[in-house]
Amino acid sequence: MITPSTQYDSMLRRGEERSLHLIEGRLRVAVATPLGLDGRGGIDRLNDSIFETIEQQQPHLNVEASRLVTRGQRGLIVAQFVFAIALLKFAWLVLFRRIDVLHIHLSNWGSSYRKTVMGAAARLLRVPYVVHLHGSGFDEFLAVAPTRLARAVDLLFLKSVQIVVLGEYWAHAVLMRVPQVHDKITVLPNATKLSSKPQLQAPDSRIRITCLGQLGERKGTPQLIAALQMLSQRQDWTATIAGDGSVEESRLAVAKHGLVGRVLIPGWLSSEQADDLLCKTDILALPSYAENLPMVILEAFAHGVPVISTPVGAIPEVIAPERNGFLVPAGDVSALSSAIERLIEDPELRLRLGSTAREDQAQRYEINSYVEKLTAVWRKASFVRKSM
Repeated sequence: MITPSTQYDSMLRRGEERSLHLIEGRLRVAVATPLGLDGRGGIDRLNDSIFETIEQQQPHLNVEASRLVTRGQRGLIVAQFVFAIALLKFAWLVLFRRIDVLHIHLSNWGSSYRKTVMGAAARLLRVPYVVHLHGSGFDEFLAVAPTRLARAVDLLFLKSVQIVVLGEYWAHAVLMRVPQVHDKITVLPNATKLSSKPQLQAPDSRIRITCLGQLGERKGTPQLIAALQMLSQRQDWTATIAGDGSVEESRLAVAKHGLVGRVLIPGWLSSEQADDLLCKTDILALPSYAENLPMVILEAFAHGVPVISTPVGAIPEVIAPERNGFLVPAGDVSALSSAIERLIEDPELRLRLGSTAREDQAQRYEINSYVEKLTAVWRKASFVRKSM
């Protein structure tokens, strides 16, 4: 059976005139994103980079992208109104023929409810959509989600035109539930901008350890603090654990472990502040129990910072032990402490891993190349609409 998608691929291989027109024509994409511009979290940080890149390369990509904010940043009650406005804006774009493709960023729980409704609206209005899977432990979430919601998510995948996942792990997770979508899946890891800022040396020569993300159990914050306590006799390091979430609980844990003055917990940092912190970082530690593919790992790579993390989600597809970082078992405080100590004690290893991490980011996880690949996915989806 020849589908619009396979027909598109065939046309590209043959270089037909119409396929070239499709590639060069203006493409209008609406992106369903949770929080919007400068929103906290990896999805919106990625979207901010995507939109900035599209604007900078507009003549080349010829893409007109708009945001559909589906949750907002003002609490759950206001979120219902924000989502309603997003649906109305989507209908307006369809009514006035201002959209070719809908791009749906999908995560767990509340996101899945909203995005399955968005997908149903797209099917009703005959707009092809791309599902972009995020969310830590999404496979585990679907296993315990209400049956009706899980079926709606499966349908969202099944009726999509293209599916973007952040690693082979997540491609397998989707196929285990909906094997019919095999030909729709594109593995496209997250990406970030190259860093043009220099890495700044510590004035006191102490090694600076950083963790960025939502503080709490899932990110392994208690385990990281315990691992640092095991190194408290050393005077050659400091640490910063930044992010929202369990901030006060983490500060209490730092005090309990006698690390006040050694471990700083500043709370949430803006993107600019986080970037400045990475310029002053020697080791990034992210001992999470569940992840998809954290943006902060790639941001650390862009700064030439080696990463210590855990083999969850798509992280093992990015971090190669002894090459650009280390992987330790989730929850293993001793292994985490030993990995940190090894990088503290071996500056040559630290620099070698960081240098390779920077090369990997430039070659595999750089935002300009990423946006070109994402645009190709959108183009493929838009051709399906032309074939409806």
